[in-house]
Amino acid sequence: MPVPDPLDHERRRLAGLFDIAPSRVLYALCTLRVADRVPRDGIGAGDLAEVLGLHRDRLTRLIRAAETLDVLHVDAGDTVRLTPAGTLLRSDTPGSLRAEFSDNSLFTAWGPFAETVSGGRPSYELAHGTAIFDSLGDDREALRTFHEHMRMRAHQLYRPLLPALLRHCGPRVLDLGGGTGGLSELLLAGDDRIQVTLTDLPDVVGLVPKELSRRHPGRFRAEPGDMRTSVPEGHDTYVLGSILHDWPDDVAAGILTGCAEAARRTSADATVVLLERVLDDAGPDPRRMDDMWMMAMTGGRERTRAEWTGLAAVAGLDLRTVEHGGELSAVVLAPKG
Repeated sequence: MPVPDPLDHERRRLAGLFDIAPSRVLYALCTLRVADRVPRDGIGAGDLAEVLGLHRDRLTRLIRAAETLDVLHVDAGDTVRLTPAGTLLRSDTPGSLRAEFSDNSLFTAWGPFAETVSGGRPSYELAHGTAIFDSLGDDREALRTFHEHMRMRAHQLYRPLLPALLRHCGPRVLDLGGGTGGLSELLLAGDDRIQVTLTDLPDVVGLVPKELSRRHPGRFRAEPGDMRTSVPEGHDTYVLGSILHDWPDDVAAGILTGCAEAARRTSADATVVLLERVLDDAGPDPRRMDDMWMMAMTGGRERTRAEWTGLAAVAGLDLRTVEHGGELSAVVLAPKG
């Protein structure tokens, strides 16, 4: 009788982690907009191929592979239907993942990752010859799609934190690097006493939906600015939603220093609130994979509480408290002394 291999289970587990096929199946489904063309009552595989203008046999094989990922289901009559997970691949589903999964540049950026770990530039830059945010700025449609996705993602990420965030917000809030207003929208809806000013780069501010101002007259405005060079004073609370993890410590400290100086000039009670991941100090933590994404894509990092405390101190800020909510935490800072 053959002797069992004690490492067989681990070998299979690691091989599964290395398999890129599942992510490429999702990429193909999203890029080809397969889910968008599957109606609620389903559609025959052959009809779907005709509607999409795709090779019937190859699309059928893709559909069968997608069944193993539980995003599509094919019944005995060869009718293709979306599973609940599959609806997230549609463009019109709130919280859709279609735009994210169809971004091939994020996948190809991982090629030179070992070089990044060895001390090189972010993997995205090595693969594409430009920083990820610069590449978005050069492509108006890519910029629009990116911020459309970020707006939907903001609602998912920040909603669990909203009660904690509102407890620490004064009446005048600056949403620094606020994109197209996903976080601002939550703040405005959460407390009608709050006034929000959103700042971001001019091309991004131009994409902020006009309905935000119409829906909240006198309480919302969007202004162009660059947080790396200046932070406007005159606000009680400076909120940075998923901003500093994009940057290495030196740049992040510079942005925080600008916030600390603006807060100090405004009021002794002004605060800075970061909505970020706060990693465990040691041991397994699934969010460490988000740290790898930051290293690869932007050169930034996710940080532990001790690392946030140290970064704040460099900027002249004290860490007052950390409140957790869902995937992220509210890290509340105040100017020293």
